[in-house]
Amino acid sequence: MKGSIGFLTFNRTKGKLYVYLTQALRDNGKKKNITLYKFGRLDNALERMYAWRDDFENKFPAELLNLGYDWNDLHDWILSLETGYSKKGRKLIVAEINV
Repeated sequence: MKGSIGFLTFNRTKGKLYVYLTQALRDNGKKKNITLYKFGRLDNALERMYAWRDDFENKFPAELLNLGYDWNDLHDWILSLETGYSKKGRKLIVAEINV
């Protein structure tokens, strides 16, 4: 995707870690995060992403396609969740958790 508008965020609820695709906006000088897509629990999200990568044409959500995301973005997300580091080298919260 040309100039990605979103980034992965994580939320821990009742001992489970959930993955979201989020966009940051500034409104009157205040930062506001908007959730673009909910991937679900970390373990399920990773399995779902593997399935999407294996059959991208049929399984990748139309909602994400409409936002301009493609196979390369999906591959980056999977790599980030597996390694615990973002594409730009920042350590993610998943680096602290054994999947």
